[in-house]
Amino acid sequence: MRKVLAILLPLLLLLLTACGGPTTDNLTGESSGRSAGAAEIFDTVTVTGGSDEEAPTVEFESPLDTSAAAAKTVAEGEGNEIKEGEQISVQLVALNAEDGSVLGETYSQGEPQVLPLDDTFKGEFPELFDVLIGTKVGSQVAFATPPPAGAEGAAETPNQILVLKVISSEQPPPEPEVLSPEDVQKLDDEGQLPTFTFGDKGAPEVTIPENDPSDDLVVKVLEEGDGEVLAETDTITANYTGWTYADGQKFDSSFDRGEPASFPLNGVITGWTKGLTGQKVGSKVMLVIPEPWAYPTAGEGQPSGTLVFFVEIVSKEAAQ
Repeated sequence: MRKVLAILLPLLLLLLTACGGPTTDNLTGESSGRSAGAAEIFDTVTVTGGSDEEAPTVEFESPLDTSAAAAKTVAEGEGNEIKEGEQISVQLVALNAEDGSVLGETYSQGEPQVLPLDDTFKGEFPELFDVLIGTKVGSQVAFATPPPAGAEGAAETPNQILVLKVISSEQPPPEPEVLSPEDVQKLDDEGQLPTFTFGDKGAPEVTIPENDPSDDLVVKVLEEGDGEVLAETDTITANYTGWTYADGQKFDSSFDRGEPASFPLNGVITGWTKGLTGQKVGSKVMLVIPEPWAYPTAGEGQPSGTLVFFVEIVSKEAAQ
């Protein structure tokens, strides 16, 4: 349930163990590709072969000096220019900067990963952001950034570069909203919301309707408590169970563990923060959370798509 800041796909974060670096305004429009930072390190990089589903061959004169952040378009695509605020889908290859060996790639792992080119991305990876904006879909972009000084594992991690292929670029879907109580009641009256049954020990089971879920956050108070109202900054204790809307599969449950869980309300997925703020201690609440407010970049072990939760708010502790 903890919120994880995943600006780049998990493999990128795993391999880099870094985020950001010193910014150098060195953006160019040369035919050799857009560049930012110490991009001269990529002058010998060549990318050949590959496709949207198969990793290319990346070669360069090694070793490369990755002591300063750098990004460069090393192979120009033929698609539309990428614009700020869009979201892109990418595949990547990670290589050892010392000897050119391949450390990992995402092409064989299935669908491309989606990256939002927003202010958060810009702040974390300024050189890569500068190069991506204006580069064409289909391009291959090389990127390197040193780990922060004193970063855990930095000494054992080989110097490396990443080569990302931009598969597509598009405007992100509209941000969800919190559905009004009137609209929630309308969906309920029409039988378009999940329903719950409860076993002897109070553990819930869900029945998912056959219709598609709402694109917005559904908050339905099943039983209102008489305790204090939750603030976004509170730490709460709650019993809960979560299911994926698409197939009704349970993926997490404090009921199964036999004890409620405690967490800061502003430290969980957005759907919980927005759905439970303002609720009362003792309340039992159903949340139907659209993917952008759940796990939009679901990693290993995280559920994807719209999620359904039954939440029983046990107690709260106000922020100090």
